[in-house]
Amino acid sequence: MARATEAGKIGARWPARRCRPAAVAGAMEALDVSGGGWWWQRRRRRVHVIRVRTAWVRAGLVVRYGPIGAVCHGLRPRAAYGRGVFGAAGLVGGALAFEGQGSSVFDGQIALEQVRRLGLVTIALPAGRRARALAAHYDSPDGWRVATFSGQDIPELAAALSSAGALPLHDAGEGRDDFGPARATHMIQDVYGEWTPDREGALYLAPDRLLFEWREVILLVTMARLDVYHGGEGRRTGTLLRVEYAAPDGTPSAAGFLVEHAGRWAEAIVRRADLPLTVHEGRKRKDL
Repeated sequence: MARATEAGKIGARWPARRCRPAAVAGAMEALDVSGGGWWWQRRRRRVHVIRVRTAWVRAGLVVRYGPIGAVCHGLRPRAAYGRGVFGAAGLVGGALAFEGQGSSVFDGQIALEQVRRLGLVTIALPAGRRARALAAHYDSPDGWRVATFSGQDIPELAAALSSAGALPLHDAGEGRDDFGPARATHMIQDVYGEWTPDREGALYLAPDRLLFEWREVILLVTMARLDVYHGGEGRRTGTLLRVEYAAPDGTPSAAGFLVEHAGRWAEAIVRRADLPLTVHEGRKRKDL
């Protein structure tokens, strides 16, 4: 996420409003606040949002929505998320902006023109809790990123971003629309069909693409076939996922990834793209 060049955020006093008990409980869970300290925390957080709003306006920024109180859980996806950083999030000019209260690690702006997908998902939090969240997939100089935010007003922020950026807003309901990431070994196949290790990195399935090390992309629409090898050929310390796809110039290509639970990866891809999948067990094979 590019660092914000302006430290400020939005103007007039943050309006007070009444919350139904259920809404308050949901906000407490999403913002990871509980117990008798909730009201004190709520006051401190409201003050932070007001200060950010005032600073944005004084800096002459065009505030199109918010800011709202939200928790940023990071800029890379995870199977389960930590507590994150509370801060103020809003739509400023043509960008999603965030400024944390206790930490500036996620402070910055994401230009809407960089965003490739907006989704409402349900994420896992500490202590077995779950929360609705906004997942903003975008391109950056550091590769593919997924900024994840939770909070009571996240659906409204997501709708504002969708409208401003003319981006469809996808809703994954009680689940997620991605898979991973996980450590994997990229494999190279020679002319004799033998696989040799190339390098290790992160493997991640975004809603429309498979990424290795956040930069190397295989779009789902270019995939033609999937193979999963258990034992025998291609197996060293895990299972091999083989992907046939068309390169950007149209040349038929294949990539291999040695990753735990390769069958689950293949099934996750098949759920998003209607592809033939073959599972190999030694000399046996099963077409799915």
